[in-house]
Amino acid sequence: MKQATPVAAARKMRLGEIVMEFLRTPSLILTYVAFAGNTFLTAAYLTWLPSYFVRTQGMATGPAGLKASSIMLLAIVGAPLGGYLVDEWNKRKGNARPLFAGLSSLLSAALWLVSFAFFKGTAQYIMMMVSALATLLYLSGASALTQDVVHPGLWAISYSLCVIVQNLLGSSTGPIVVGAISDKIGLSGAMLIVPAMAAFAGILFLLASLFYKRDLAKVDKVVVEMQR
Repeated sequence: MKQATPVAAARKMRLGEIVMEFLRTPSLILTYVAFAGNTFLTAAYLTWLPSYFVRTQGMATGPAGLKASSIMLLAIVGAPLGGYLVDEWNKRKGNARPLFAGLSSLLSAALWLVSFAFFKGTAQYIMMMVSALATLLYLSGASALTQDVVHPGLWAISYSLCVIVQNLLGSSTGPIVVGAISDKIGLSGAMLIVPAMAAFAGILFLLASLFYKRDLAKVDKVVVEMQR
């Protein structure tokens, strides 16, 4: 008769221990901050693109908002597309998720910069649509990374912290910072600066790729429960 395999006792962790566990995982922390860089760009453009079209092209508020919405709507397509691409690459390269997130963030930054710096009118509109498509390519792989390098019992906490960081440092600050810069140098100049945040995110993701395999290898297999 086959004996039952003994099950390891659950490891109970206090909140402070969980935080320290995350802080000892560089690829995770870098990913959190990189998320903030990309959401800074997304929130800034969602907020200010209608005003940009009003000021630079003399459009009425309604059509300007519709034009901006049609551009940013394409970002939604980028998320599943990026997920498919990174899953295919991940079959051949172990740290594909942070690498793809980094490269796609840099691509997004370059496309947005070119859109604002070198194009006008219809050509600019087309370039912005391409840029928007690239904006969320990083999302699926980066979201998976927040789960890969932590114990399954901490998946929900890990992604919750990611959402908090990206909203505190990215979504909430992007529109405010762009507005402040716009007051100093004009909205066109401010929109040219925004891609620097996606480039910053790209660099952080690439740095995360250097730690990813090591962090993945040390994930504890013991059941984890949060101690009350």
